[in-house]
Amino acid sequence: MAPRTLDYDMGMESLRTELVYSEARLLKDKNASDLAPVFKTLQDRQAKVAEGQRAAWREETIAEAGVDYADDTLDDRTIEVSEALLTVVKRNRESPRYTRYFKTPPNAVVRLGLESQLEAVAVWPDSLKGEAEDPVKEQGGLLEKDITDGRAAIEERNKAMAKRADHRVREIVRLVDDVNAARLSVYGQLVTRVDERKLPRTWPDRFFRQEQRARRKTLEV
Repeated sequence: MAPRTLDYDMGMESLRTELVYSEARLLKDKNASDLAPVFKTLQDRQAKVAEGQRAAWREETIAEAGVDYADDTLDDRTIEVSEALLTVVKRNRESPRYTRYFKTPPNAVVRLGLESQLEAVAVWPDSLKGEAEDPVKEQGGLLEKDITDGRAAIEERNKAMAKRADHRVREIVRLVDDVNAARLSVYGQLVTRVDERKLPRTWPDRFFRQEQRARRKTLEV
């Protein structure tokens, strides 16, 4: 039976284990040891692909942290804008000057995700800078910077996500395809040796981990 097809969702460590197993199993059999080098070559390649994957994950995680920081900063600024306005309207939350910005309570604005919150406050800076009181005007400039930083953080995250997706398609998928092709190729060569060397019919199957065994090992970990 031909070796099972390894899927693209297989973790890099599981893929490495499959390669190590086949290489080791081939090396132990004098009738098959000459076929082992391809699996060592693929192991070296897997290590580089896995390193690239970890780097992409790291970059995306850092970008996510940047988005969370920008979100927290914008939340704090939203509350400060509210407090600056409440001070000049004598805490009257029904004042038109206050409801011009806060048609919903500040905590409702803060609960929005960063992208939605940026959209909600996008037009505030120019209006705030046009207010009469200096403390409110100052909030307009500060909010403008926070909006710029928030948008930059989202763009950075989007780029990191795209980079990870590119790495998956260009490196991981191609690697898995090549591993599957190598497994089939080696299996085919093993099959041709069965009759040539009078080996058991099941002999070619012995060089690839069986799915049940692989699954059991994964569950034990």
